[in-house]
Amino acid sequence: MAGTTAAEADTGITVVEAHNDWTNNSKLVLTLDAPTAVKDLKVSLRSVDTQETVATLTDFDLVSGTAENGTWTNHRRVQLPDLGSYRIDVSAADEGGDVLDARSVGYFSYAVQTNLKDVRVDRTRVDYDHRSVTIHGHLMGQWPGSGAVTPMGGFPVGVTSYMEYTDVTTAEDGSFSATLPVTSDYQNSIQAMFSYDPNHIFYNQSSSKSFPITLKKTATKIVVKPSTGKVPFQGVVDSTSATLLWDSPTGWQPLVGKTIGSNAFGDNSQRTTDATGTAFFPATQPLWSNFSIDVGWPSDDVFLADASASREILVVQPAAFESFSATRSDAGSVAVSGDLSFDGNWTPAPIPVDIQFSATGKGNWTTVATASSANWDGWGYGFAETAPGTGAGYWRARFTGAPQYENAVSPVVFVAAP
Repeated sequence: MAGTTAAEADTGITVVEAHNDWTNNSKLVLTLDAPTAVKDLKVSLRSVDTQETVATLTDFDLVSGTAENGTWTNHRRVQLPDLGSYRIDVSAADEGGDVLDARSVGYFSYAVQTNLKDVRVDRTRVDYDHRSVTIHGHLMGQWPGSGAVTPMGGFPVGVTSYMEYTDVTTAEDGSFSATLPVTSDYQNSIQAMFSYDPNHIFYNQSSSKSFPITLKKTATKIVVKPSTGKVPFQGVVDSTSATLLWDSPTGWQPLVGKTIGSNAFGDNSQRTTDATGTAFFPATQPLWSNFSIDVGWPSDDVFLADASASREILVVQPAAFESFSATRSDAGSVAVSGDLSFDGNWTPAPIPVDIQFSATGKGNWTTVATASSANWDGWGYGFAETAPGTGAGYWRARFTGAPQYENAVSPVVFVAAP
């Protein structure tokens, strides 16, 4: 609000605010503070360009507060010759004899109040087969002098949805329609707006409500097939295929010409899918421990979900007997001992060792005792056990570590009868 003149400052009546009603384009809002009840209220509207008085308002209603401190508005619609911005001058008196004659206490905007009416969208959910949203409605204008609401034809309406934007021009009946593609995960709403138009300065801006957009992504998947799922210690997987598929209306179909990647074959190895949706990766590096072949596709289509898959490769750790001995300790038992080695990346715990006997050494091995756990003895993982044995025959030790470790069998030792 513009400042008041010195004439106002000499009186007890103060203009608190003076402007047009933000919700009614033909009403003026005037708030006064006076020692006693205000009377003889008059407002002059003057042209900003010519300074000539274009209207004088004397018919006011008190709409809030009191006559000493309250808000007034004109009883009838303001009638002005042209749209524009007008200076507000106020004169008033109160019952106690105070007089107000104030100039330029505010500005009155005589403008067309626009409204985007009956705005609708064709959908609020987009998917692989429906990738755009169409918004339509009517641009209407309420004229300040008559209050009549009429279509606004030939005016620009902007439509925005995140990074997508377009301008359309309304038809003679004020209607408009615009279609925007959905191109981003962040594109979750759409809205129409009538913004500032330099060719129609005194047409107020307006906007529709914001319509939500929900994006449904179609599922994708990667099927990973390594040439083997198990390799020996420091072995390699010779090759791996990865097939990228999408859940089409007719079932899972290949995605062709897409770049999928994996860090299992060096630094971010990338391959392109062929006509079957398949890409082929080279051999892995030598593997020392269980290994995951991970493959991923960051979707290049906002309507297709990202895909990832992995296959675990079992790396079988080595196990071997470094030594084994069997000697008779008495007529009914045999003392056995030995050492195991695990020259891979891991060592099992515990380490049970079966003690086995065969009369011929050519089969029919029978477990007659078990050393519950071999322990580190400075040379290897040593074990010792006394097993029952009365006759002559062959002895050996066996470690069963599958699937994570190799199974190992010791050398065979003959022990004579007592």
